[in-house]
Amino acid sequence: MPPSEPAGSTDNHTPPLTTGSRLGRLAGIGVVLLGVAGAFLYLGGWFTPHALTPARLADAFERVAGIHSGFRRNHAKGVCVSGFFESNGQGTRLSKAVVFRTGRMPVIGRFSFGGGNPYVADAPDTVRGLGLLFWLPDGEEWRTAMINLPVFPVNTPQAFFDNLLAGEPDPQTHRPNPAKMDAFLARHPESVPALKIIKGRAVSSGFENTTFNSLNAFRFVDAGGAIAHRTGIAAPVDGAGTAVCSRQYDIVSSRGQELSF
Repeated sequence: MPPSEPAGSTDNHTPPLTTGSRLGRLAGIGVVLLGVAGAFLYLGGWFTPHALTPARLADAFERVAGIHSGFRRNHAKGVCVSGFFESNGQGTRLSKAVVFRTGRMPVIGRFSFGGGNPYVADAPDTVRGLGLLFWLPDGEEWRTAMINLPVFPVNTPQAFFDNLLAGEPDPQTHRPNPAKMDAFLARHPESVPALKIIKGRAVSSGFENTTFNSLNAFRFVDAGGAIAHRTGIAAPVDGAGTAVCSRQYDIVSSRGQELSF
């Protein structure tokens, strides 16, 4: 006697897709593909062609200073140095970070001039920079950048970009066009008081007697968990360890308190 078929076996067959089902599935696949394509276009900047990007900023430096293969786009002219940082331990009052503990650690640095011209003259009023890399005993690396201006002339990347283009030399005079700078200041009035402070600063003769200011404020956490935001100042010292300008290396809190370390 042949085995009987399981009851209701005919119900296990998948019914054929209707035209509406096929269209719905195709539409779903299309939506996914459009989403993926849209994400790539968005990340590639196709929807915001005028947005400021690292590539546009690099191109602006080359537009203003020219193309100099093998050199940095900004602070192109500079010299690297090596040495050490010897902490006196006073910084531990402000932060529990290893770098502030008493002791010595190796440092690599770079003195530089602002701008993209690697052959710029060593004029006293040229913006000077100091970059430092601290090698901490626990294997960490600390990197910081400072310039000799008392304040930064702009407060956003877009303003930096606009200021860079406003200072582009005129092809005829080889000097910035005053009308472009006036237009920049009209769009960015917050730069007017900053430039007034910069123009009123005392200009040092060279790197050996220049005070450098950190570009950013940093978040300090002390041993008790208290948080404060502070900026750093680096000033040269003479052979006796006395600050040539005002102080050696200070951390300045938002309340104006200073501490050399």
